[in-house]
Amino acid sequence: MKTHEEQIQEFEKVFGELKAMLHLSDEVMIRLNNKFFESVSSTLVALNEAIRVLDYETIEMLAHSIKGSAGSLRYTAINEIAQELEKRAHEKENHAYLEDLASLEKQFNTADESYKLWKNKMGLL
Repeated sequence: MKTHEEQIQEFEKVFGELKAMLHLSDEVMIRLNNKFFESVSSTLVALNEAIRVLDYETIEMLAHSIKGSAGSLRYTAINEIAQELEKRAHEKENHAYLEDLASLEKQFNTADESYKLWKNKMGLL
């Protein structure tokens, strides 16, 4: 398990690289991250419901949304799990979707914690 300082350093590295690549200000990057964590949090609730009733179309759509947002902000682990969920739902594959959802939520919560630790360090909380 990573220390809080390691989480902060990892977040700062990705944040800085993406900011430089896109030529965006800290303010814009912070707004994008805030929106990501806000929207994915509610999308995960909807995804949970879709998985419980095996609504493949909705699972695919919600996983696609998470995949795109996570990929754009370089949340690679979240992106990869969402991509697998999207693919399996598209193929209507008989799969343990709840296990993937648990992994997705774990990765999301870890990323959210790292972001909050960084914001706290920066005096933004």
